[in-house]
Amino acid sequence: MSTVWDIDEWVEEAAWSPIKRFYPTAVTKNVELPINLVFEHLLKLTEQSKLSLFWEIRCPCCYYTVSPAEGEKFDSGDMLVCPKGHEFELSNENLFPIFEVNSGYRQYIREKKKSPFQGIIRKKLIPAT
Repeated sequence: MSTVWDIDEWVEEAAWSPIKRFYPTAVTKNVELPINLVFEHLLKLTEQSKLSLFWEIRCPCCYYTVSPAEGEKFDSGDMLVCPKGHEFELSNENLFPIFEVNSGYRQYIREKKKSPFQGIIRKKLIPAT
């Protein structure tokens, strides 16, 4: 049976791998936990600066992603045009959460994995006499 620790492990593996961004559904499929539990735990990891949360805007007609220009902000109700030319109103149904592994956390995990027996616990072990 999976636990939130499996989510932590999945995120740690993502930090080690070339994965840059991921959807909560990817985690749900791998750890077999409900999406609401996974999403809440991923939000906690953003509070710990391990992840960043972004919102992807998708066209309801063709599902293409609409990428705002740098510094551009949208509000609910704004009319947008997708790359295929479909005009649509921005609403919660068009927003999809996407998480990104923060570079500092990624670097920490990669350094940690380089020397598996140099962890904090091993450094504090006292040799038997």
